[in-house]
Amino acid sequence: MWNPVDTRFYAKKLPVAIAAIDDSSEANFIRTLLEQLNIVTLLHTIGTPNDFLQVISQEEEAPPFLVISAHGDQGGLIFGEYIDEIDVSSLQDGVMTPSTIAEAIRLPGTVVINTACSAGVKEAGVAFMKGEIQAYIAADEDVTGETTALFLMHFFHQLVKGRSVEDAWEHAAAYDEESRLYRLYLREGIYKVADDGKKIRIEE
Repeated sequence: MWNPVDTRFYAKKLPVAIAAIDDSSEANFIRTLLEQLNIVTLLHTIGTPNDFLQVISQEEEAPPFLVISAHGDQGGLIFGEYIDEIDVSSLQDGVMTPSTIAEAIRLPGTVVINTACSAGVKEAGVAFMKGEIQAYIAADEDVTGETTALFLMHFFHQLVKGRSVEDAWEHAAAYDEESRLYRLYLREGIYKVADDGKKIRIEE
């Protein structure tokens, strides 16, 4: 498990890794936001599909929290086109599909938050959970960048205050209508926040 020295300070810091795919502007904003909450961050600037596959297959070096900053398409992650020298065998028409992620992911105990549009659909959530992660959080429809920022701010602020992952997600997802699109995948089931702000199980 990634364990920076900051986690052993007198005022211990929460460690969060960020994987920036394609456009790093959102990822840099997320990094700044988290550091304002006294969180120590590690930014992975993803250059190729294989770079990302290495990040999600770290096994014993896995971070406690991983935020994936990316664009999405029907549960997949958009990488785009590359020159001929780059290995794109893990992509289909420029997209890394959930099935490819399911084969590669090995992040035992990690909480993964995915900002890509539609990354919370069941196919994607089930794929990420194959990696023995603790939880997977993503919106199952398109959300605005403002909603993403607000969700992350509320979620990590609650964690810094000592709340559990489940409680922090419930608080953040209850903020407004768009925030309620963020789903929580746990080993025992899939959850959403209903209109009354309470957590309900969608399915096991």
